[in-house]
Amino acid sequence: MNGTFEIFTNKEWMILPSFVHGILPTLMDNANNRTMLGIDRAKKNPMCINAQGDDIFREYEVTEDGTVLPVYDGWNGIDYLKDLKQPFVNVIPIDGPITRNGGACSYGSKDIRDWMMKASDNPYCQCHVLVINTQGGSAWAKNDFQQAIDYAHSMGMRVIAFIDGLCASAGMYLASLCDEVYVMNLKDQLGCVGVMASFFTMKSGDKNQFTNETYREYYATKSVNKNKEIRDIAENDDATELIAELDQLEAEFRADMKKAFPNATDEYLDGRMFDAVDVMGIFCDGQMLLGDVIARGFALGDGSAKPIERTAGRKIGKRAKANKSARMTAGAAKAAIQQEQNQAGLDSAEREQARPQVKEALFNPLNNSINMKEKFPQVFALLGVEEMECNEEGSFLNASLLETLNGKIAAMQQESAQAKESVESLTKQVDELKAAHEQAISDLNAEHTAALEEKDKAIADMEAAHKEAIEAKDAEIATLTEQAGKADEALKAKAEQIETLTKEKEDGAAQLSTLNSQLSTLNDTIAEREQQISDLNAQITELTTAPGNEPAAGAAPQNNGGGAEVPVIASTEPVAKKGQTYDEMRETWDGKE
Repeated sequence: MNGTFEIFTNKEWMILPSFVHGILPTLMDNANNRTMLGIDRAKKNPMCINAQGDDIFREYEVTEDGTVLPVYDGWNGIDYLKDLKQPFVNVIPIDGPITRNGGACSYGSKDIRDWMMKASDNPYCQCHVLVINTQGGSAWAKNDFQQAIDYAHSMGMRVIAFIDGLCASAGMYLASLCDEVYVMNLKDQLGCVGVMASFFTMKSGDKNQFTNETYREYYATKSVNKNKEIRDIAENDDATELIAELDQLEAEFRADMKKAFPNATDEYLDGRMFDAVDVMGIFCDGQMLLGDVIARGFALGDGSAKPIERTAGRKIGKRAKANKSARMTAGAAKAAIQQEQNQAGLDSAEREQARPQVKEALFNPLNNSINMKEKFPQVFALLGVEEMECNEEGSFLNASLLETLNGKIAAMQQESAQAKESVESLTKQVDELKAAHEQAISDLNAEHTAALEEKDKAIADMEAAHKEAIEAKDAEIATLTEQAGKADEALKAKAEQIETLTKEKEDGAAQLSTLNSQLSTLNDTIAEREQQISDLNAQITELTTAPGNEPAAGAAPQNNGGGAEVPVIASTEPVAKKGQTYDEMRETWDGKE
């Protein structure tokens, strides 16, 4: 329940807000209902990895049903980390929410601090690897991590962060303290740099909604500032003092991040999360598998690899020298650990009886003889033997082995002399080849110079011809431009002429329309006149042909009423004929007929 209690009561967090917002109601419900918060998942185990890659150390194992099986019986009797005499890398999981005390899911920062410092005390420890998958956690855990990593540095050991999944908030703070940071996957997420506070508040006098209990707070007369920032929020909704405290923590957080990650600008430190591929070279130094990271830990420990530039200048202490003669082999360690594991099922008395034999098998350097062939394969091959005995004083060669060794050395010396002669001969050949090579280079340089001069001349000729062609083209373009201008003027005049003719055509069409209208009117008038003429002609014909109306030849004018006499006038005009057209009548009247 330690981890649960800490999550429930802690105030300041460097963590993803989604975790806190999700877990607090659950914790409140468990606390109010007096129930235990059950967790089925067992925490991962720290381990030591030896130079051959074997996992040779675990604190304890947890079965699927949650049963704890102490492999080494709770650390009693043997300090395995202290007595381990083989180069190893200390691998520690940082999995789940970071708290100081830990719990069923993960180790607390105090556990990790003690584990790292104890491993750092062993001169065979080459490096520490922290396997990180965390949403962050308590702001105060940073102090434990800082203490442990500073101690490892003082003992001459580097610390590598390996992110496999999530590295947020306090996890990023931890990564910034490490010397190198690698990711498992380019989609792993890093960031959420910032500080937050999330908690339930009850002011004095409030009732618990589940138990109906009344919450009370009473303070001593002079304890005016005790829990003041919490009381200000609960009673007055005033978070001024708490935010000031958070700002101070955030300023420290950001300063340490910028110091550890020089390429991290403010845009990466505002609380956002990033995919690893987007912060490569900013928050992380590369992508590796865990095995590659462990191999790099060994390489950093033995000096065969150099630290990366970002942290090469960190102050690392001088490492203590390990006793190579006391180093145990991987086979001996593995066999001893298997023997210790076999004792797990015994009762305490049997384990106490078996433990001294296990310790002797695990840490006695005189047991190394059985695997000397693995450590010195060239010596065994040179002597042509399969095994060598080793006692308390060490390993010795008998006369036969000495004769064999002496003969092999003499043969090797003879081969060395022959090789020296071969080297001298080859050196002479190399010198001759070098002189010939230098002469060939000189000849090639001369040919190259001549070729360059010829090339320059050809380029100059081409440029002159090109310039002349361009000038001719420019003149031709000018002529065509002038002709195009004249053609444009002619086209403009033609367009104006066409516009005038079009207007005249339109005016003529209008006049023709007017004339056609007038002609139609005249045709109607002519038709009326023709009808009138026809009528008049009919009357004339009737008058001229009616009997009794014509006077007798030579007769005197008659007087029909005693009035004046009406003279008879003989017509001299031609008479229109019935059925004549207007034009025929005009011809008649004009005397053409």
